[in-house]
Amino acid sequence: MVKRTTSDLRRHNRSLLLSALYVQGPTSRNNLTRTSGLSSATVSNVVSQLIAEGLIAEGGSEDSDGGRPRSVLEIRPDYGTVIGVDIGETHVRIGLFDWTLSVINSEVYPIADTRLDAESVAALVLRGISEVTRAAGVDPADLLGVGVGVPGAVQPDLRIPGRTLVHSPTLGWSGVPLGEMLAPGIPAPLMLDNCARTLGQAEMWRGVGRGADRVVTALIGVGVGAALAPGAEGGVAGLTPATIEWGHTVIYAGGLPCRCGSRGCLEAYVGAEAILHRYQATLGSQPFRASGTESRLAELTARAAADPVATETLERVGEYIGIGIGNLINLLHPDLVVLSGWAGSVMGGVVLPTVRETAERHALSYLRGRTRIEVGRLGQEAVAMGAATLPVAHLLETGGRRPAVMSGTSGGSGGSGASGGSGASTAQAWA
Repeated sequence: MVKRTTSDLRRHNRSLLLSALYVQGPTSRNNLTRTSGLSSATVSNVVSQLIAEGLIAEGGSEDSDGGRPRSVLEIRPDYGTVIGVDIGETHVRIGLFDWTLSVINSEVYPIADTRLDAESVAALVLRGISEVTRAAGVDPADLLGVGVGVPGAVQPDLRIPGRTLVHSPTLGWSGVPLGEMLAPGIPAPLMLDNCARTLGQAEMWRGVGRGADRVVTALIGVGVGAALAPGAEGGVAGLTPATIEWGHTVIYAGGLPCRCGSRGCLEAYVGAEAILHRYQATLGSQPFRASGTESRLAELTARAAADPVATETLERVGEYIGIGIGNLINLLHPDLVVLSGWAGSVMGGVVLPTVRETAERHALSYLRGRTRIEVGRLGQEAVAMGAATLPVAHLLETGGRRPAVMSGTSGGSGGSGASGGSGASTAQAWA
C-alpha cells in the first residue's frame, strides 16, 4: 500500500471540491459538504484557500430552509487561460479559452494536403498560438497550459525515455515526435492526446453529455473515431474517455476499401471524403462550386433541401451511421451517443432522423429506446475545446496548483489506428 501524506490529503480535498464546482456549476458550501463527504470544517477551510488564490468566488446567494440565504460559490473564469489545438485532416485550429472553456479568440488554417508534413503542421501550430495570444493581449508564458488533439495515437518512444511519438495514418505520420518539435516554442506546459478522447471530455463537461452516465462521442471528419466516457462520479473531472476504433468496425463484408487496409469499414462510407465521392459518382449529381472538403460537405448538406441526389446520399450516410450506432448500443449500452467532429456538426441536423430510426432498428429489442442520440452543440471549436481540457484536467487533479514548466518530457501511452490512443502525453512536466 502507498501511504498518503498530509500533503496528498490536502491536494485530494482541494481537487475534489474544485472539480465538483467546475463540473456541477455554482453551489453552496452546504451542498459541497453533503456531496463530497468531507466535514464542514474541511470544506470551509479549502473554500477559503481557493477564494484567496483567485480560483473561485462567491457569486450571489440561494434560499435556505428557514434560515439566512446561503452564499453560492462559483469558478472564476479570469483565473487563467489555456490553448487548445485541433490538428485535423483538413485544418489546424488554435483556440484561446479561459479556463472554464469559454472562447476568447481562435485562428484556423485550412490545409489542402491530408498528408502534410509534421514540420509544416508544427509551424502552423506555433504561429497560431502566437497570433491568438497576441490579439488577446495574453503573454504565452502566463498560460495554464497548451493541449493538442491529434487524429492518432500518442505513445511513448521505447528507445528514448520521456519522449512520445504520434502515429496518425490519417496524416501519413508514423512515429512523429510532435511534442518535442513544439516544446521549444511554447513557454507553457504542453500536453498531447488523441482528439476523440479530448472531444469526449469536452462534451461531458460543457456539451450535451453533462449529467449522462455513459456517453459515446462520435467524431466524424475525414476519419471516423469515437470515445467512451463515464459520468463525472462525485463531480470529479478528469475521468478520461477511452477511445474506440469505431471507424474501423466492418459494416459491409467485402465492401469498399479503407485506408486501414481492410474493406467495408464504417469510415469508408461515412468519412467526409467518402461522402463526397459517393455523391459525385452518382448519376445526376451536380458539380461543386466550393473547393476543399469542408466547404464541399457544407454545400452538399445545403443542397439536400432541393437536390434529390444530395438527399439520397445523406440518407444513405445516415443509415450507415445508424448501423454503426446500433452496433455501439448492442456492445456498450450507452445512455447517450453524440454526433460530433466537424463533419458530424455540419450534416448532423440533416441526417439525425435517419440515424435515430436506423439505430433503433438495429439495436436489440430490450435496448431500444434506452440510448439518446444527439448532435454535439459545441460548434466548430469543439475539438480545440476538447484539447484545452487537457491542461484544465491537470489543474483540477492538482487541486488548482499552477503548473511549472520544466525541462525534459514525460510520456503517456496510446492505442493504435487513425483515431486510437489512450493516455495523455505531457510534453513538458507539471510541478
